[in-house]
Amino acid sequence: MNVGLHTRLLPGVEERYDQYHRAVWPDVLAGMREAGITKYVIFRDGLDLFHYIECDDYDRAIAELARSPLNQRWEAEMSPMMAVAHDFSGKGDDRLLKIFEL
Repeated sequence: MNVGLHTRLLPGVEERYDQYHRAVWPDVLAGMREAGITKYVIFRDGLDLFHYIECDDYDRAIAELARSPLNQRWEAEMSPMMAVAHDFSGKGDDRLLKIFEL
């Protein structure tokens, strides 16, 4: 399955956010893979972030990450930079509607 998300940065944190994502903690990457995420791409347009995720079961993967202490620490680093954050409850409105696929 593939999932698109839309989140938004607070003004002035773009470079800091980019720096974090140029050097994502290896254990965070491993945890994402263990949760079943096979691809995760983030695109940025100004303050808007567009996430593209490939996995077998997004709801299961995101629930597993939400319970992970390591992922919680990563999200604690990201949270102060976010105007609209990724919703780990699986019930948020950060998911994008897929309207086309080739």
